Amino acid sequence: MSPQTALAFDDTKNAFASKSNFELLRSWLIFKVCAIGPVVRHCDTLYNISLKILGGKLTHGIMRHALFNHFCAGETSKDIVPKMNRLKGFGVGGILDYAAEAKEEAAVTGAAATPDMSVYSGEAVCDANAEIFLEAIRAVRDATPDGFAAVKLSGLGDPKLLERMSSCLVQMTCLFQRMSDGSAQTEALQKPYYCVDRTFEFDVETFSQGWKKFFAVRDDEHLREIFDDMAAGRGGKISFEEWSEGIRLSNINEIARSCLNKGPMYQAALNEEELQLYNNLIGRVQKIMDLAQEMGVRVMVDAEWTDIQPAIDHLVVFLQRKYNSGDRPIVFQTYQTYLKGMHNSVLRDLRRSQREGYHFGGKVVRGAYMVSEREKARVRGLESPICETYEATEANYHSCIDSILEHNPGSTSSEGANAEAEIVVASHCKDSIEHTVRRMGELGRQPDRVYFGQLLGMADHLTFTLAGSGYKAYKYVPYGPIDEVVPYLIRRTQENSAILGSPAVQEERGMVQQELRRRLALL
Repeated sequence: MSPQTALAFDDTKNAFASKSNFELLRSWLIFKVCAIGPVVRHCDTLYNISLKILGGKLTHGIMRHALFNHFCAGETSKDIVPKMNRLKGFGVGGILDYAAEAKEEAAVTGAAATPDMSVYSGEAVCDANAEIFLEAIRAVRDATPDGFAAVKLSGLGDPKLLERMSSCLVQMTCLFQRMSDGSAQTEALQKPYYCVDRTFEFDVETFSQGWKKFFAVRDDEHLREIFDDMAAGRGGKISFEEWSEGIRLSNINEIARSCLNKGPMYQAALNEEELQLYNNLIGRVQKIMDLAQEMGVRVMVDAEWTDIQPAIDHLVVFLQRKYNSGDRPIVFQTYQTYLKGMHNSVLRDLRRSQREGYHFGGKVVRGAYMVSEREKARVRGLESPICETYEATEANYHSCIDSILEHNPGSTSSEGANAEAEIVVASHCKDSIEHTVRRMGELGRQPDRVYFGQLLGMADHLTFTLAGSGYKAYKYVPYGPIDEVVPYLIRRTQENSAILGSPAVQEERGMVQQELRRRLALL
């Protein structure tokens, strides 16, 4: 089917064709209840009270016919097949998220981790979480072959290790800026990380003077060896952007250990035991990606909170180099556009994929941790990394989408450097979807490398209208044992409370009500 540029999102008959009358009524009731602020804020307390009074079996029996069946596809990879086949019948694919927690007290799975969660329950739990993600890969192959799996790296190792390595990256960027131009670079420490300009470079003289100020060195000959290694093939100058993108986090750890000043970068360096744990994390990630590549399953690496995101970004670069060099990308980076400077990050990643010849794959979202990120910045006395207004986030979101769509538009090449970039536009905002479709038409982009994603149980008028018009539409589909998934759903409901009470959801509730009335009139 050829895509249409004019999309009738207000056609309730087509938008809700996949829903039975019961499912429509349930949707209306859920949207109605989720608009009640006190209920959403205290739903975890209400759930625990129900467990104590009614017991788990009855509580979960009620929840199965309410939240669970509305927002989830089933409990196991076999259970989800009917719902995935039903979605497929309407041209909708799946983004699978195994949403259950590993069965160990205080365990935190990557899928269920909350913004500032840094609970670490040992390597056995991380191994169990890796098996969960491997199961999600297999489920995509079996239940929705053209779909995606979602992975959160914080569930595969101690998040504190990612936080320390992120600190190394941030401090290294600031120190190297000072090395290139010591006059005005102290402000970099106050800037949000994604706003820091990394295009600077320096020659051997500037490098030597700066390196001696910050790092231990045996002698000038050793210093020259360091410079030559860093500047290899770059014409006698070091481009920080290119060099920093190629160095492994373990090597950055060695640089941190050589700091003369026992400041934040030195303190962030891992000891030998911690470095081994970090390597264990890398091993789990590669095992997951190896299976994904073998099965032809695409993997979205979810974005997380800013204290650990720099390390995740750095890891994803290495994963994309390795796994995105075939015919299509396997690893998709996630860009949270409520962060200031995120458009620059997208542009850097596009340039790198072009320069190094691998496929670009990215998911663009607005973001999930706005309140906590602003509060952390306030407590630390730093500029907030979050865009000041909704309009600024919207402009950032659309700029990121536009730049990705403009990467080799109209190309039919399967070579990474010359192929069109692939993008997942994850949005419940009709204006953003219409913007994307309009830009696709202007650029001559075909729909086979542009994907649209919405949560299962929400924004059906967007998903099914897109699919029915020839675009690649997906539902983000959680699944897992009900007694473990319900707490996850409660957290997601609370995290998305602003969305659930938004005018857009109220409009969707009105559309559901309109469709119910239309169907009743036909009886």
